[in-house]
Amino acid sequence: MNRYLAVLAVTAITACATSVPIRWASPSDYDLTIVDNTAQSRFDITWTSKAVAALCLSKEAWPDKDGLPPGFDGAVLTTSSGEKAVLPTGSAYCPGGCGEVRLESGQEVRGILPYAAFSDSAIIADDAGRSLAFSVHPYYCTKSSAPPITSSATEIP
Repeated sequence: MNRYLAVLAVTAITACATSVPIRWASPSDYDLTIVDNTAQSRFDITWTSKAVAALCLSKEAWPDKDGLPPGFDGAVLTTSSGEKAVLPTGSAYCPGGCGEVRLESGQEVRGILPYAAFSDSAIIADDAGRSLAFSVHPYYCTKSSAPPITSSATEIP
Protein backbone atom coordinates (compact mmCIF):
# COMPACT_ATOMS: atom_id res chain seq x y z
CA MET A 1 0.00 0.00 0.00
CA ASN A 2 2.79 2.43 0.89
CA ARG A 3 4.50 1.69 -2.44
CA TYR A 4 1.34 2.71 -4.35
CA LEU A 5 1.06 5.94 -2.36
CA ALA A 6 4.71 6.74 -3.06
CA VAL A 7 4.26 6.14 -6.81
CA LEU A 8 1.13 8.29 -6.80
CA ALA A 9 2.94 11.10 -4.98
CA VAL A 10 5.93 11.01 -7.36
CA THR A 11 3.59 11.02 -10.37
CA ALA A 12 1.65 14.00 -9.03
CA ILE A 13 4.83 15.97 -8.27
CA THR A 14 6.26 15.21 -11.72
CA ALA A 15 3.05 16.34 -13.41
CA CYS A 16 3.07 19.62 -11.49
CA ALA A 17 6.74 20.25 -12.18
CA THR A 18 6.43 19.70 -15.93
CA SER A 19 3.37 21.89 -16.49
CA VAL A 20 3.97 25.19 -18.26
CA PRO A 21 2.83 28.23 -16.28
CA ILE A 22 0.44 30.63 -17.98
CA ARG A 23 2.12 33.79 -19.20
CA TRP A 24 -0.55 36.49 -19.29
CA ALA A 25 -0.48 39.17 -21.98
CA SER A 26 -0.25 42.77 -20.88
CA PRO A 27 -2.88 45.32 -22.00
CA SER A 28 -0.31 46.85 -24.39
CA ASP A 29 -0.21 43.52 -26.29
CA TYR A 30 -3.74 43.84 -27.69
CA ASP A 31 -6.62 46.19 -28.47
CA LEU A 32 -10.23 45.57 -27.59
CA THR A 33 -12.85 47.64 -29.39
CA ILE A 34 -16.56 47.67 -28.58
CA VAL A 35 -19.04 49.29 -30.95
CA ASP A 36 -22.71 49.71 -30.03
CA ASN A 37 -24.44 48.55 -33.23
CA THR A 38 -27.94 49.94 -32.63
CA ALA A 39 -29.16 48.96 -36.11
CA GLN A 40 -28.55 45.27 -35.30
CA SER A 41 -29.37 45.52 -31.53
CA ARG A 42 -25.95 44.21 -30.54
CA PHE A 43 -22.43 45.11 -29.57
CA ASP A 44 -19.69 44.35 -32.10
CA ILE A 45 -16.44 43.43 -30.37
CA THR A 46 -13.02 43.27 -32.02
CA TRP A 47 -9.92 41.84 -30.35
CA THR A 48 -6.65 42.68 -32.15
CA SER A 49 -3.23 41.27 -31.28
CA LYS A 50 -0.29 43.67 -31.09
CA ALA A 51 2.00 41.08 -29.49
CA VAL A 52 5.06 39.64 -31.20
CA ALA A 53 3.98 36.08 -30.34
CA ALA A 54 0.61 34.32 -30.66
CA LEU A 55 -2.04 35.20 -28.08
CA CYS A 56 -4.74 32.80 -26.95
CA LEU A 57 -8.05 33.14 -25.15
CA SER A 58 -10.28 30.31 -24.00
CA LYS A 59 -13.24 29.77 -26.34
CA GLU A 60 -15.75 30.04 -23.53
CA ALA A 61 -14.54 33.62 -22.91
CA TRP A 62 -15.21 34.91 -26.44
CA PRO A 63 -18.60 35.61 -28.05
CA ASP A 64 -18.04 34.57 -31.65
CA LYS A 65 -20.05 35.30 -34.79
CA ASP A 66 -22.48 32.51 -33.85
CA GLY A 67 -23.29 34.01 -30.45
CA LEU A 68 -22.43 33.18 -26.89
CA PRO A 69 -20.60 30.00 -25.93
CA PRO A 70 -21.95 27.84 -23.09
CA GLY A 71 -20.90 29.22 -19.71
CA PHE A 72 -20.16 32.72 -21.00
CA ASP A 73 -20.40 35.36 -18.29
CA GLY A 74 -17.73 37.88 -19.29
CA ALA A 75 -19.80 41.02 -19.78
CA VAL A 76 -21.91 43.46 -17.81
CA LEU A 77 -24.35 45.91 -19.36
CA THR A 78 -24.99 49.16 -17.52
CA THR A 79 -28.38 50.73 -18.21
CA SER A 80 -30.31 53.61 -16.67
CA SER A 81 -31.98 51.04 -14.40
CA GLY A 82 -28.70 49.48 -13.21
CA GLU A 83 -26.31 46.70 -14.16
CA LYS A 84 -27.40 43.59 -16.03
CA ALA A 85 -25.39 40.40 -16.19
CA VAL A 86 -25.50 38.07 -19.17
CA LEU A 87 -28.39 35.62 -19.01
CA PRO A 88 -27.26 32.04 -18.24
CA THR A 89 -25.96 30.17 -21.29
CA GLY A 90 -25.54 26.71 -19.78
CA SER A 91 -22.53 24.79 -18.61
CA ALA A 92 -19.03 25.21 -20.00
CA TYR A 93 -17.54 21.99 -18.65
CA CYS A 94 -15.29 20.47 -21.29
CA PRO A 95 -13.02 17.62 -20.23
CA GLY A 96 -9.55 18.72 -21.29
CA GLY A 97 -10.71 22.27 -22.03
CA CYS A 98 -13.14 23.82 -24.51
CA GLY A 99 -10.45 25.03 -26.89
CA GLU A 100 -8.88 28.36 -27.66
CA VAL A 101 -9.16 31.37 -29.89
CA ARG A 102 -5.64 32.00 -31.19
CA LEU A 103 -4.36 35.21 -32.77
CA GLU A 104 -1.03 35.64 -34.45
CA SER A 105 0.60 39.07 -34.32
CA GLY A 106 -1.52 41.63 -36.18
CA GLN A 107 -4.58 39.39 -36.53
CA GLU A 108 -8.02 40.29 -35.25
CA VAL A 109 -11.12 38.36 -34.38
CA ARG A 110 -14.62 39.75 -34.17
CA GLY A 111 -17.53 38.69 -32.05
CA ILE A 112 -21.03 39.84 -31.30
CA LEU A 113 -22.95 40.29 -28.10
CA PRO A 114 -26.67 40.80 -28.79
CA TYR A 115 -28.75 43.01 -26.54
CA ALA A 116 -30.99 39.97 -25.99
CA ALA A 117 -28.13 38.28 -24.12
CA PHE A 118 -28.98 40.57 -21.17
CA SER A 119 -32.80 40.72 -21.33
CA ASP A 120 -35.44 42.17 -23.62
CA SER A 121 -33.54 43.68 -26.57
CA ALA A 122 -36.27 46.27 -27.29
CA ILE A 123 -36.02 47.70 -23.77
CA ILE A 124 -32.22 47.84 -24.01
CA ALA A 125 -32.38 49.46 -27.47
CA ASP A 126 -34.64 52.21 -26.08
CA ASP A 127 -32.22 52.94 -23.22
CA ALA A 128 -29.85 55.70 -24.39
CA GLY A 129 -27.70 55.28 -21.27
CA ARG A 130 -26.50 51.75 -22.03
CA SER A 131 -22.82 50.85 -21.98
CA LEU A 132 -21.02 47.52 -22.09
CA ALA A 133 -18.16 46.45 -19.84
CA PHE A 134 -16.31 43.58 -21.49
CA SER A 135 -12.79 42.42 -20.83
CA VAL A 136 -10.52 39.72 -22.16
CA HIS A 137 -7.63 38.00 -20.39
CA PRO A 138 -5.40 36.68 -23.17
CA TYR A 139 -2.27 34.68 -22.55
CA TYR A 140 0.69 33.71 -24.68
CA CYS A 141 -0.09 30.47 -26.48
CA THR A 142 1.96 27.38 -25.89
CA LYS A 143 3.29 25.36 -28.81
CA SER A 144 0.52 22.79 -28.35
CA SER A 145 -2.24 25.42 -28.50
CA ALA A 146 -4.96 25.67 -31.10
CA PRO A 147 -4.09 26.43 -34.72
CA PRO A 148 -4.33 30.08 -35.76
CA ILE A 149 -7.51 31.47 -37.26
CA THR A 150 -7.53 31.18 -41.04
CA SER A 151 -8.34 34.76 -42.00
CA SER A 152 -7.50 38.21 -40.72
CA ALA A 153 -11.00 38.56 -39.26
CA THR A 154 -14.04 36.41 -38.75
CA GLU A 155 -17.23 37.54 -40.44
CA ILE A 156 -20.01 39.24 -38.51
CA PRO A 157 -23.43 38.46 -39.93
